[in-house]
Amino acid sequence: MEVKAVAMVRKIRDKHYEQTKTLSVEEQIKFIRDKSRKLQEKLKIQRTSTTVK
Repeated sequence: MEVKAVAMVRKIRDKHYEQTKTLSVEEQIKFIRDKSRKLQEKLKIQRTSTTVK
């Protein structure tokens, strides 16, 4: 199976653009921080679940 990284990144960027194109700068910053926080929480949960075994 081939990973199409460029296409995948483009799709993510397009999606984020559509979600943020009408936001103010402050709202964009909040959007990015919220996304970051959620990802960090998800990774923390995954890390703890793999170390418990």
